[in-house]
Amino acid sequence: MNDIIHLLPDAVANQIAAGEVVQRPASAVKELLENAVDAGARHIQLIIKDAGRTLIQVVDDGKGMSFNDARLCFERHATSKISCADDLFAIRTKGFRGEALASIAAIAQVELKTRRPEDETATRVVIEGSEIKEHGLTVAPEGTSIAVNNLFFNVPARRNFLKSDATEFANIEEEFNRVVLVHPDIAFTLYHNGKMVLQLPAGNLKQRITGVFGTAFNDRIFPIEQETNFMKIGGFLGKPEHAKKKRSEQYLFINHRFVKSSSLNFAIENAYTQLVPEGHHPPYFIYIEVNPATVDVNISPTKVEVKLQDDRLVFGFLNAAVKKAIGEFSLVPQLDFDYDKDLDPDNVPTGMPIKPPTVALDPSYNPFHSSGTSHHNSSGSGYSAPKRPSGMSQDWDSFLRDIHTTEVTPAPTSQPVQMQIVEEGTSDDPITAEAFLPIYKKYLIVRIKGQLMVIDLYRANERIIYESYITALKETPVVVQQSLFPETITLTAAQSELLNELKNEFKQLGYEIEPMSSTNFAINGTPVNEEIGDIQTLIEGIIDDYKSNRMNRMMETEKNLALCMARQRRSSLKPIVTLQEVNSFLQQLFSCLMPTISPSGKKIYEMAGEDYLQNLLK
Repeated sequence: MNDIIHLLPDAVANQIAAGEVVQRPASAVKELLENAVDAGARHIQLIIKDAGRTLIQVVDDGKGMSFNDARLCFERHATSKISCADDLFAIRTKGFRGEALASIAAIAQVELKTRRPEDETATRVVIEGSEIKEHGLTVAPEGTSIAVNNLFFNVPARRNFLKSDATEFANIEEEFNRVVLVHPDIAFTLYHNGKMVLQLPAGNLKQRITGVFGTAFNDRIFPIEQETNFMKIGGFLGKPEHAKKKRSEQYLFINHRFVKSSSLNFAIENAYTQLVPEGHHPPYFIYIEVNPATVDVNISPTKVEVKLQDDRLVFGFLNAAVKKAIGEFSLVPQLDFDYDKDLDPDNVPTGMPIKPPTVALDPSYNPFHSSGTSHHNSSGSGYSAPKRPSGMSQDWDSFLRDIHTTEVTPAPTSQPVQMQIVEEGTSDDPITAEAFLPIYKKYLIVRIKGQLMVIDLYRANERIIYESYITALKETPVVVQQSLFPETITLTAAQSELLNELKNEFKQLGYEIEPMSSTNFAINGTPVNEEIGDIQTLIEGIIDDYKSNRMNRMMETEKNLALCMARQRRSSLKPIVTLQEVNSFLQQLFSCLMPTISPSGKKIYEMAGEDYLQNLLK
């Protein structure tokens, strides 16, 4: 019988290894930028074409490589960073495994030009699919330029799995941000399709953060700094009022390396408990330095995941440091007592008897019922009204008594009641409420033809706004009200590019936006008869949400933008106080194509009896 085990050819082995290291163009960008940083560069250029499909080029002014090193760096496990296994526990550089260039060269056409300061000539190496095509001398400035052309040219199946250019470039920008935020002392420039996207001069950390995320961040963050013999923490935290539903502005670095850690992220967000709304996440840029021997960065080829020797200690210290920083900058409301001399014991008149304070109690007082109101109704039925929510009007008791004394059609168990309501809406008779009651300014209880309906106002409003925006984008644009004094907003480079792309769609929705510079925009008009509020926060939220939707799921531009706008505007619903307003709202809801489910996929209303109401109020 013949032997069946054999060694794979080097080219095949390199392509398999490349599948772990280079998953998409952003992976190659990360590796090349980190190599440039390790080379001691003071200025690094990243040049991208077609979201990395056609070209990824990194040009730096670092120390360069010799003639032999330029060829050897493309071999597997070739590195200048470590020489023995013990070095793995003292890692302070970015790349050290010696896999990046070999993996990239296995699936792309690569050209390398490099020259050391002491050399008179530069070295040029050309590789295609791990095969050396050229290795000779050339003319080039000091430093290194490496161009990766036609990524996955010899692995078409991998190329077919790439997403749209917008999605792939968004991933490249994220990797770019992770590198530039931890090296503010290095100047970076990013180009895409011949256009400069971002230029970041060398400076301090706060200048780098505002350079990446916009000058508005100058007033949104405050510093954190703590140091012990075990670890050092520095960076900036976001103010609670600027917390967002997305985690797009959360960056954690350990020993100058971007890392992801759910436990450390929880340690940070836990310090913001009761300071930010539920479901919102504060921005942060935190830099931790610990002894490299206590951190294992060799868990995965991407080196994003790390393992800490004493994660509990780091968790506790980080959580305490964030709480201390919040307290130092007076972000938590504090009691401020003015000194009153009348309370000084020396000011008490001589001979005046001191009487302890007394408190008078009324045992019969019930805050949920007006005077003389019994817990049982006058008919002697033994009905006990559920506890009224705090701040609810006196109509609560009368509304529930009315429900109790009126015959209510129970919700059938065999089929959803929602279908009955939708069918009623298709008849000639409009859906009208016989009685209503708002709860917590979030829910609305209505009685329709003897049935009780509990409506989530925010979700219902989201559905109404969403469908009105779809109509505006496809059929009838919203009327624009010109602003007498246009407001100016400042966005990041990535947000600005996306806003320019959606400028016409925004105008269809009533927002007339004019670019003033690469990152500044003037809002010349807003939708007529709409209270916009903070336009900066609104536009930022829409752009960030739109970008996230486009990356995570395939959506049409109109539906994506309408969904993002509806999410941002759903809480703008004005209070509903009259029966006429309730019926108008019901007509808008049940005129929608899908009145049962919000655009975010949540149920809008429930058909229920009294038991459901009591559970709702618990």
